[in-house]
Amino acid sequence: MKKTTLDKFAEISELVKSNDIYDIHDLKLNHLTVSTTRLHSGKETRGHTHPGDQEEIYICLEGSGKIIIGEVESSFEKGDLLAIESGEFHKVINDSETDLVFLCVFEKYERK
Repeated sequence: MKKTTLDKFAEISELVKSNDIYDIHDLKLNHLTVSTTRLHSGKETRGHTHPGDQEEIYICLEGSGKIIIGEVESSFEKGDLLAIESGEFHKVINDSETDLVFLCVFEKYERK
């Protein structure tokens, strides 16, 4: 069976969280982290902001749902690319019946 891009990414990254809400893999470089999140059906991320000048790029790879950035809620579906500016609250909601997979790129920091 041919490996998908996500399968290959999982091989070179570290599984940092896995629970009934999501599975998160991080590839930590010197100054950046590239991360994938598989958000399970009917679940949502906790939502957060980053201190300082942390910026992020979110790219939806599979599925569809919603994303809240600041106080604005928008659809989030395969192919969408969004910039999250420093200090902006952001949260992803999977209101579909399939997993929602998105890629994040951000300056490296330690997860809590």
